[in-house]
Amino acid sequence: MKKHILPLICFSLLVIFGVWALDQNGAAQINWFRINMSIPLWVLCFVMFLIMFGMMALSAGLKCLITKQMSESVKKSTQIQNKIKLKKNDVDEAMFALLKTMIATTEGDMKTARKNLKIVESKIGQGTIVDVLELKILKGEKNFDALEKLSNKLMKNKDSELVGLKALVETSAKKKDFAKALESANRAFQTRQDLYWVIENTFNLRALASDWKGASEVLEAGKNKKMITPEKYRSMKAVAFYEQALEAKKQNETLKFLKYLTEAYDADPSFEPAAVELAKFYENEGQINKADKILKSIWRISPTYEVAKAYMKLYKDDSALERVQRMENFAMLNAKELSLNNLILAELDMKAKLWDKAKSEMEIFLINNPATKKIAHLMSQYEKTVSKNFDAAQSWEKRQKDCPNENVWVCSHCGQEVLKWKPFCDKCGGVNSYKWFLCLKDKR
Repeated sequence: MKKHILPLICFSLLVIFGVWALDQNGAAQINWFRINMSIPLWVLCFVMFLIMFGMMALSAGLKCLITKQMSESVKKSTQIQNKIKLKKNDVDEAMFALLKTMIATTEGDMKTARKNLKIVESKIGQGTIVDVLELKILKGEKNFDALEKLSNKLMKNKDSELVGLKALVETSAKKKDFAKALESANRAFQTRQDLYWVIENTFNLRALASDWKGASEVLEAGKNKKMITPEKYRSMKAVAFYEQALEAKKQNETLKFLKYLTEAYDADPSFEPAAVELAKFYENEGQINKADKILKSIWRISPTYEVAKAYMKLYKDDSALERVQRMENFAMLNAKELSLNNLILAELDMKAKLWDKAKSEMEIFLINNPATKKIAHLMSQYEKTVSKNFDAAQSWEKRQKDCPNENVWVCSHCGQEVLKWKPFCDKCGGVNSYKWFLCLKDKR
């Protein structure tokens, strides 16, 4: 463009000189808005030349600036591509080391996991991926203090906040710091309600804190987000209502007690503690028929020793023989735990002095189950009272000490045994984890 500027200037000057030479007195009249003036022709030509030259210069400057910026952009792009190319050479090694880290962590080989994690870090540098892998290694090493520190770090990053919260909930629970675990779970619940671990942990921790109303709120969220099955929802809801009923009972709030207890029973008719408690309430109120109906219903679904005991208590004025006859009729409704029928009838037959029937019930029980403490005691009584075989009676008495309990509640998570149902396991903290067993047959 520079080559064309000089001839253009010379040509323009010649034109201006020619106009001046031909008509020195020539002028142009300008009328624009309120401006009214006369200007020589050669001056007008000179002004137009300046305007044209200025526009050309401005155009040339803009073109130069744009060209320079594009050149810099291309240069930067080339540099980025070179860097990416350099990193791509390490991708395979980094991915392979990452995979080996995860495998070693799963297998519990934390030494190998740490060795491979260093390779990953050397290839991709510090970041969330490395921190998450470190988290898993620390969990395997049971280094809870370091785990807590790293969890707090991850929580500060929005992208890894939930990972940090989950780790902190688990770590605090392991350290038995349930208050801190609950605080983290509540924060996770406020952030996300569409994750199963959030619903489960928040419900369990609120339950452990006896915040059953808050636990119910979590259940509703879990149901709405379809995080829990309808069956589990009803089961957990029954527990929450039942515990609120017991709390109302302690406060002597009878109406609230009955309301929560009824809601617990309606939520899950197979929940034995609520059914037995509701039957006892109606019994105390003199509404025997209502209590009878509830106990027969639960006896069909979830027969336990406590249900039979509560049923027989309704008719405490019966004679020994009448109690046997009533229990025989009641036993016909129980097709799930036939050995439980044998145990209860053996007790009642012994009290009614129906020795042969009692012996028959005990023998049938022992065919299908190990000797339990109660059966051993009944057998000892039988040998002593009926057979007059004192050696056999003494043998059963000695054996009774080593016999397993009957009517036990066992935690489905850790195997902890208790004689009475509890809302959560004292050993592992599992909520509504206890299931009833007549006896543990593996102890035979």
